[in-house]
Amino acid sequence: MLIPQAISAVMLYVLLICSSFAAEQAPAVESLPEPLTLEYALSLADEMTPDMQQRQADMMAAQAGVKDAESLTGFNAYIEARSRWIESATQASDQGSEDHRLGLIANKMLYDFGRSSAAENAAQLQLSARQLEFSDARKQRRILIMRRFFDVLLADLQFYRYNEEMAVVFLALDRAKDRRELGQLSDLDVLEKDVEYQRIRYLRYKSVNEQRRTRARLAKALNRPGKLPSTVAMPELKNIKRKLSEVEAYQKSALDNNAAVRILRLQVAVAEQSVEQARSSNKPRLKAQLEAYSYERDLSSNDKWRAGVTLEVPLWTGGSSDARRAKAQADLYRNRARLREIEINIGQLVLESWLQLDALRLRLQEMETMADYRELYLDRSRALYEMEVKADLGDAMVKVSEAERNLRKIQFDISLGWERLEALVGQNLNLIKQTN
Repeated sequence: MLIPQAISAVMLYVLLICSSFAAEQAPAVESLPEPLTLEYALSLADEMTPDMQQRQADMMAAQAGVKDAESLTGFNAYIEARSRWIESATQASDQGSEDHRLGLIANKMLYDFGRSSAAENAAQLQLSARQLEFSDARKQRRILIMRRFFDVLLADLQFYRYNEEMAVVFLALDRAKDRRELGQLSDLDVLEKDVEYQRIRYLRYKSVNEQRRTRARLAKALNRPGKLPSTVAMPELKNIKRKLSEVEAYQKSALDNNAAVRILRLQVAVAEQSVEQARSSNKPRLKAQLEAYSYERDLSSNDKWRAGVTLEVPLWTGGSSDARRAKAQADLYRNRARLREIEINIGQLVLESWLQLDALRLRLQEMETMADYRELYLDRSRALYEMEVKADLGDAMVKVSEAERNLRKIQFDISLGWERLEALVGQNLNLIKQTN
């Protein structure tokens, strides 16, 4: 029979669609270069970490929501297949027992008084919000990578400082032991030197652990867990001496361009469309439908095709429409309150970032002066040492290392401060007029 064969073909086609699956293999993760540079580390900011994959999944779900909303007014067509065996009535003209039917049904929503358009607008706004969240997550990951990279460099500088100091106190302890043998120092004097040596030895050991910890955190931020870089190159930082504009200019830009503010504004717009959709839920709907059938039995009541228009007018919904409107209105109020709250918070965060950068500018001058002083002091100590005049050469070398670390930390803090401010402002800071 033709109709049972057609039904079997349709069912087989459906099964093939449901059973199709494409396995996607994760790309191989490359090792980190040696030495690792800041430029290379930042180039990995666009890679898909588990967090970025989750945000991408949210964006894909929002894209699916757009398609789902568009389907409300789209053209729909489907095949309806029925396979049935019956015992015919004695007065029926066709006494066959096979009552199979194959039909093609097509329908389309013609008008629903704004319900579908509100749903489409809400879905598009939600997609825009998800795309903005994805873009902002990439910016935040860039800041995270910079912070982790700088942490490694500071840990290395801390190690060098304690390594030098441990050598100094070890020599002091060794000389103290020799002088004790000559009767010039007591056991108490030697123990005092030993206590200082043990203290610095512990700090050096702790700094070694800090080197490993910061490298592990950097590898994790780079989506290379377990692949710890051995050497990290000192970057050439730009814009360390750049000038600040007035804080009001940054605050104004942040209210217009900050990602969190823009996302919440989109959420408010989504909530407004949801309210409009809820208000339209009890309005009429106009549909068009076309049907075509093929029958196994030839009966006078079997229509070959049908075409019609249907108007649905809700009369009573049992309170569900009112509940949907109330819920949508509550969501709208909540998102408006959150938007106002974050606008206030962003303005405060911009002010705090601005003040921090302004203070760091003076702190940088202090550390640069201190570094110059330590370098000159080291030169004098070295000269006195070569002249065999008593000098604190070892201590001077330690102070130089400490001054270098402090200076680098301020430079790193300034660089990160500009990155954070740019993320808060939501645009390139070069577009904002700088003060003299």
